[in-house]
Amino acid sequence: MNELINDVKIDAFHSFQDEIIPVIEFKKRYGDKIGILGGVDMDKLCRLENTELRQYVRSILQECMPYRYALGSGNSIANYIPLENYLAMLEEGLNWFDKQ
Repeated sequence: MNELINDVKIDAFHSFQDEIIPVIEFKKRYGDKIGILGGVDMDKLCRLENTELRQYVRSILQECMPYRYALGSGNSIANYIPLENYLAMLEEGLNWFDKQ
């Protein structure tokens, strides 16, 4: 990753899976050098119950916002993601801004 940031000069990174590297860990390692896009794990976005999902998204926002972070999924929003879970993720993002 350091070569991509320093030599290739990428300025943002997308596509995260908690099994590989959670977005919060990536933010701790590289967040002062590169923008971070997404990070809500697709499996969790698909499977978690509403309350658990909202807590998970809030934890990402607390650790990653406001500097160099854009809330979103770990990848594209697939058609199998429950609409209510996708909307819950977006609502938590809006709520985060209301609390600031």
